[in-house]
Amino acid sequence: MASLDLLERKLLRIIADTESVKLKRQWIKGNKKSESEEEQRLRIGYLLRRLDQLPPSKRQEVLDLLNLYHFE
Repeated sequence: MASLDLLERKLLRIIADTESVKLKRQWIKGNKKSESEEEQRLRIGYLLRRLDQLPPSKRQEVLDLLNLYHFE
């Protein structure tokens, strides 16, 4: 799951560099349980919805990241 965290952060960085991104803030509670892999994949899927809006160079960078992390 650590690789999904890293992939999500890198995707966020690429998208944030290209356009303004509005993120919902979540309160972190002391006894917060770790997120499931399904939840992480869902959030990454939301980020990938913006793929068509990225410039070609950034789009290719995202596709290369997905290949690197074997994300399907």
